[in-house]
Amino acid sequence: MKRSAIYAVAVLLIASVGARAEDLAAGISRDTIEITSNFTGTDVVVFGAIENDLGEALPATEARDVVIVIRSDRPYLATVRQKQRVGPIWVNQDMRRFSGVPGFYFLASTRPLKDIAKPDTLEQLELGLSNIALGAAQGSVVAPRVYREALVRAKERGALYGEHQGGVSFLSGSLFRTTVALPANVPAGNLKVLVYVFSGGQVTSSNSMTLFIDKTGIERRLSDFAHKLPVLYGILAVLLSGLAGLLASLAFRERH
Repeated sequence: MKRSAIYAVAVLLIASVGARAEDLAAGISRDTIEITSNFTGTDVVVFGAIENDLGEALPATEARDVVIVIRSDRPYLATVRQKQRVGPIWVNQDMRRFSGVPGFYFLASTRPLKDIAKPDTLEQLELGLSNIALGAAQGSVVAPRVYREALVRAKERGALYGEHQGGVSFLSGSLFRTTVALPANVPAGNLKVLVYVFSGGQVTSSNSMTLFIDKTGIERRLSDFAHKLPVLYGILAVLLSGLAGLLASLAFRERH
């Protein structure tokens, strides 16, 4: 009798969990972007829908929060230098190196992040500019927070980092979308598109996609050349710069 009661309770628990199950379907307006010499940036639309386990759209009464993150798949090392004034000039004094720095990071959400989840959850998922995991590079000491903030500000000025809390809008009870502006200087490589659905401060479903950014034409050949033969690339760059200066000086003399 006890076993039957336990089994009945287990069935009810499973049924209740299944009833609360939901599915997230998400997509992007384009999955490949080619960078050419005339590339000036582009917009990418991220959209999706939240459905229950029966494939039905969630009613408006079952509100959800959506957080969308687009970030570079391959982090790199970055150096931040502190300038101090010595007499009439500014010189570099102290420096710190960071690891795990994404070349691009953008976040959009339905509401302010503090209203969606607790700080520890946001930190764990690296949601928000203040929660990007920027660690000290190997051989470098832990940097004060002022260095980290300076790095993030520099990325924001270059339009490589952004945060738009309230930038995700629901078109209906379950359909949502946001538009992400990719700048002209967006780094080539893969961008991970991460979509999280929150309810009651917890992630109820998530999805991930990949946005490919590739250089084409002369830009790709120069990039491959610089990575495969960096020393020769540097020498040729110096020689070409000197040649350009020489030609400019000759042209200036002829005019005068």
